[in-house]
Amino acid sequence: MPLLTDALVVKKLHLKNRLVVPPIVSGLAKDGVPGQAQLAWYGRLARGGAGLVIVEAAAVAQGAHILPNQLAIWSDSHIAGLARIADVIKAAGVPAVLQIVHGGARAWRTDPLEERVGASNAPIAAGRKPRPLREDEIEEIIAAFAAAARRTKAAGFDGVEIHGAHYYLISQFLSPYTNRRTDRWGGSRENRARFAVEIVRAVRRAVEADYPIFFRLHALERFEGGLSTEDAGAAAQALAQAGVDVLDASGIGQTSVGDWQGISFLNTMSVLPKDAPAGEFAVAAGLIKGGLRIPVIAVGKLGEPGRAQLVLDQGQADLVAIARQVIADPESPSKILAQRDDEIRRCRECFACLGAIRKGAVRCSVNRDIPGELHA
Repeated sequence: MPLLTDALVVKKLHLKNRLVVPPIVSGLAKDGVPGQAQLAWYGRLARGGAGLVIVEAAAVAQGAHILPNQLAIWSDSHIAGLARIADVIKAAGVPAVLQIVHGGARAWRTDPLEERVGASNAPIAAGRKPRPLREDEIEEIIAAFAAAARRTKAAGFDGVEIHGAHYYLISQFLSPYTNRRTDRWGGSRENRARFAVEIVRAVRRAVEADYPIFFRLHALERFEGGLSTEDAGAAAQALAQAGVDVLDASGIGQTSVGDWQGISFLNTMSVLPKDAPAGEFAVAAGLIKGGLRIPVIAVGKLGEPGRAQLVLDQGQADLVAIARQVIADPESPSKILAQRDDEIRRCRECFACLGAIRKGAVRCSVNRDIPGELHA
């Protein structure tokens, strides 16, 4: 089995080790464009020792953003700003990948009466029920992802990640809970995966054959009625055949039911609860990995001592992503690789970071340097 310190090559992407900084929304963009604070944030993450930095989601269309103060990539005018992020990461000797997303029925809205669109009318956010997308709109969004991938490459990123998780639009098509369509985009496992597969095919046509495509997919959903691990495994194989080079295996860790003016909606969170065991998502990722010939990234409380290497030892993934632990201590990757776990400032799992990005910039109860550095 590989060591965390081992290199990995994916097409023309060369990683110096197996640790990954996954997409972490910083809440620092203004009108979709990064400023100095966001560049400082990514420079710090890139210097932390990981072999790869995946930059937070950029919206592929107007109205498709998932949180306030998010990056945008729906216009060629966004390329220059995004290129500054790619440059600051690569200046630290680390490759950079950009995640692209459409929020769909979970798109951010300040007015709950404002329209959202989705795979069907299943409500998954406070507000009016989403409007099911028409066939022509589906095709337009597929083209928007392809155009966003082209811009990602033009901005100098070393790869692109398609966000197909966390109950944003692609995930809404994949899941039987949110996809209640009866046309060719819904119903069977194959039909529910069609939207994701067609996006990957369009993205592959928009970039060169050797340009790495990542895809974020749920390996596990901890509630009944959602995407099963078996469905995810079948989707992963179809996505790999369509052109995906790396599978980023995330999941749904927590759910609750909300109410807005008598309309019940499903709340989902991608993070595991505090009492959940570390590595729960990784176990499911390992089940999916067995049917694939492409590298798999595991995530989910994997910054605990010895946990990242254990994931590799057990063959559950080829790469290990550490998110909240990197917020608490951006040098965590270097310390993990050097086996200096006792020096790591541990994440308290207080979820302050998640609460903050719904209002503005990321915050951390452990890393008090973040506010001062980002807003100096």
